[in-house]
Amino acid sequence: MDCGILHNGFARVKCKDCNYEYLLAFSCKRRHFCPSCHAKRVVEFGEWLCGNVLKKVPHRHFLFSIPKILRKYFLFNRGLLKELSKISWEILKHYYQNTCRKTGGIPAAVAVIQTLGDFLGFNPHMHILASDRCFGYDGFFYASPIRINTSSLEELFIYRVFKMLLVKGLITERLVELILYWRHSGFEYYIFNAS
Repeated sequence: MDCGILHNGFARVKCKDCNYEYLLAFSCKRRHFCPSCHAKRVVEFGEWLCGNVLKKVPHRHFLFSIPKILRKYFLFNRGLLKELSKISWEILKHYYQNTCRKTGGIPAAVAVIQTLGDFLGFNPHMHILASDRCFGYDGFFYASPIRINTSSLEELFIYRVFKMLLVKGLITERLVELILYWRHSGFEYYIFNAS
């Protein structure tokens, strides 16, 4: 009830260039400082999603993550998070469209960018809750084989992230070769059955 009040604690925010400064009151309304408030918002969002957005069809939860060596580019250029989101959704959409029984089917998804990892370290990654295949223009839902070829999705994700960073001039071909040479590249990709 009393969070967000300067008297209860604050941080001083100051611009090094122009010396403008202001006080930012500590608050549990953002950044998950308060487990109780955060849990309440998660439940409310889940109920809203189930009641207003998601159809009663099977869904899967996908997670796409990048290696630590590349995270610094996303930390200092937050516009790259939009690109990461776009890449993740595009490869999922194309995969579902290419494996759907119905030509021209359209998958549906809710995507969220998360930037915090364990111990509040910077770890940009994507969570996508996707319908497990496609909706046709006729209003029907078309499922395909249950098994998803995870290796092809993972390879395409890695290729697209490298390509995007190379085009922007942020990494070199040498760094790409180095990362791909490692036993574990640091790219992570998981699929969870959501329903």
